[in-house]
Amino acid sequence: MTNDDAITVDEAYTSATHASNLRVEMDADRRSNADVLMAAAWSSSRLGGALLRLHSEFDGAQHPRRMTPAAISAYAQTIAPVPGLSEKEAALDQITRARVSAEEWHRHEVMLLLGRLKTLPEVRNQLTMKADLWGIFQPEDVALAVLIWWLDPICKGCNGIKFELIKDTPVKSTKMCRCCMGSGEVHLPYKDEGRRLANHIDMCIGAARQSIKKRFRR
Repeated sequence: MTNDDAITVDEAYTSATHASNLRVEMDADRRSNADVLMAAAWSSSRLGGALLRLHSEFDGAQHPRRMTPAAISAYAQTIAPVPGLSEKEAALDQITRARVSAEEWHRHEVMLLLGRLKTLPEVRNQLTMKADLWGIFQPEDVALAVLIWWLDPICKGCNGIKFELIKDTPVKSTKMCRCCMGSGEVHLPYKDEGRRLANHIDMCIGAARQSIKKRFRR
């Protein structure tokens, strides 16, 4: 192998799925994008290969941006205050409703993004079947929630830095993020059932990576 050895399997797969040149290299010492895709097709885990494709599609998509705190504050000023509340109570109610609306909008935009991922239905169906086999209640809902978590596990409260920012600055404070309690990730949904599916995803991804690596060594 050449310098391509330094490239991870995930990086090689993502690059190959977005490449316009899929010509197979005649030189056995050179890895082409077509080689990577063919190696993925030989994966012993169909779900693992599909998960690699799905993450590649997700990474390559245009993601909706969350409203900034300043934008949420400005939007809160446009919300009619609830009659009978004090000025302080009304301001708190307005900012709370603005945050809820911003989160609902972002969740809607994320669902639209997921709907554009071609591999999502296949992966969701396979995970749903596995969850159903295990007797998990509402397997389709659990499968989708775990997939969304797996695609984008970064905490939205701290953007993965694990600590709160000092107010009105980009500087990290010493206080742990209250949303993720310092983990940098959102909570895995559905507790034990979610963890079981997440472990299954990890196992399938590992099997797919090993299969691709074996093909590279031949």
